[in-house]
Amino acid sequence: MKPTPLKLWVLLALLISGCGYHLVGTGTSLPDHLRTLYIPIFKNTSSQPDIHRDLTSSVINSFITDGRVKIAPREKADMELKAELFFYELRAVSFSSNDFVSDYIVELGVNLKVIDNVKGKTYMEDKFNTQWDYKASSDIVDTESARLAALELAYKELGNRLVGLVIDQF
Repeated sequence: MKPTPLKLWVLLALLISGCGYHLVGTGTSLPDHLRTLYIPIFKNTSSQPDIHRDLTSSVINSFITDGRVKIAPREKADMELKAELFFYELRAVSFSSNDFVSDYIVELGVNLKVIDNVKGKTYMEDKFNTQWDYKASSDIVDTESARLAALELAYKELGNRLVGLVIDQF
């Protein structure tokens, strides 16, 4: 038995409307009343001073780049993302034959709380870590440049994970 065009259209409509999938970067699992976000500078209780500012900037840029939630001033925001950088660790993970460090891992830990300003309650709370590795060299300046580059990559990864966590719930 051959399906009629009407049956095909009904089937297509059911598949589209019932499907929970969407193209990455186009949909959101946020409630309809949450469309703007305020992100204050992250609190820093880690052992590394001042890195929280660059981390905050990177997270803000991740939300701006994604574009599904708009960054807004506190008084106009539907949500507020409060975060604390609670952990920073730099570990040597491999050594050369001369007993010089050849590889490091930098690890960051963040506590996250998103507040629904419209309903006056916590929307989500989470805690997670990220890490990035980099190569050391005999030149101290090159090694420090590699550390800073690894931190930038870790910040971007954290920013992208936060976007996914807040907007897509995964």
